[in-house]
Amino acid sequence: MTKFSIQDARSIINELCEKADHNGFPTRKSFMDMIARNPLIAVQGYNCFGKIFFWNNSSVTVYGHRVEEAINKDLVELIMPPEMRKFVRDMITLGAKTGNMPDPGACDLLHADGSYVTVYSGHLAFSWDGASTPEFYCLDLPLITAPEAGQYPVTA
Repeated sequence: MTKFSIQDARSIINELCEKADHNGFPTRKSFMDMIARNPLIAVQGYNCFGKIFFWNNSSVTVYGHRVEEAINKDLVELIMPPEMRKFVRDMITLGAKTGNMPDPGACDLLHADGSYVTVYSGHLAFSWDGASTPEFYCLDLPLITAPEAGQYPVTA
């Protein structure tokens, strides 16, 4: 798995979130094209109930759940540590009402084996084609953590 420095991950994810905020992905196709051009970004798509409908190959690598294990599962239960679950559910509820999502940032999420994965995470809400409720997407890049710093090359 390619891991990123906090500076590189912040730059990449913040740029994509800002682009989304300025209607840089006016259609689902334009967003999916961006995902296809950036295969190292773990992307999870989910609805206003937290049910996963999109899980790319990088998500498989980062979180250890195969696509068929993730689709139709609850994102909150699948990769959020217990102490974050209420916050994330509240974030999804607020995002469904307002379209506003929390600012990008680093966090520790759960791998399928029960270990933690440190990622830089950005959150997007889209209401394409006049949808009454938005689709949500999480964009994650795994981070080089302190003990690993300098031990592995960073590739983009």
